[in-house]
Amino acid sequence: MYIKYNLDDQGIGHVFKRNNLIVKETSKYQTIEISELEILGKVLVLDNIIQLSELDCDRYHEAFAHIPVSNLTACERALILGGGDGILAKELLKYPNLKVDMVDIDEKVCNLSKQYLFDLNDNVFENEELNLYIDDALNFCKKAKERDLKYDIIFADITDPHPESPSRSLLSDSSIELYKSILNKSGLLVSQTDNVQIAPNHSKNIKNKFNKHFNNVGEYGIVALTLSSVFSFVYASDSKTIEEKPISVNTNWLNKKRFTHCLNILDLH
Repeated sequence: MYIKYNLDDQGIGHVFKRNNLIVKETSKYQTIEISELEILGKVLVLDNIIQLSELDCDRYHEAFAHIPVSNLTACERALILGGGDGILAKELLKYPNLKVDMVDIDEKVCNLSKQYLFDLNDNVFENEELNLYIDDALNFCKKAKERDLKYDIIFADITDPHPESPSRSLLSDSSIELYKSILNKSGLLVSQTDNVQIAPNHSKNIKNKFNKHFNNVGEYGIVALTLSSVFSFVYASDSKTIEEKPISVNTNWLNKKRFTHCLNILDLH
């Protein structure tokens, strides 16, 4: 059976042959599907938008995690907003002595990922170094601020903030200022910012917002079939700019040559 999956909320999409529908459930927040597709392999789909695939799992999550972390002199505590599939957390927990907090509003995404995506997230939900919180991200960050908790890096691994998305409020100016209040002065805030060809305004809007609150704002990207071509990440810091650095952990996809490519790809599209 051939299925059209959306790439945005305007009707643009791509079609893949679905070999096996593993599970499909509806939570309080969204429709969740895990399937086996031709070419892509196992996929996680939220509200009919493919979030990740077996094919591009490493290139997305390794670039998201290790490019910014490699630019930190010290990284002792990381916060993931969203990321309920657990794969970004898996990558971050490769670093010894790094404490990872992950907050996702949708417990069903976490539970289904634990049950069906264990081969992609390496059973990360069983890792005692991962602190999982089922909560609204802004509520969690407000409580972290009250506790004077600080992070070296914050990842916004959230769904694209279209009008019906549960993450639509997470990249407002007030939200970004809240994240900055719990970020160390030498820290980094990094967000996935969608396909720059299909949704170019998303990355532009985030860069503009980040520029209001931080001294340094930049971007890097990857090319992935799952995400239908060039996909971007935007970062912000008051003291850091991302450049090529050695990667101190084992990776399957990211290497020196690809690191350089990721830093330059958005200039070429």
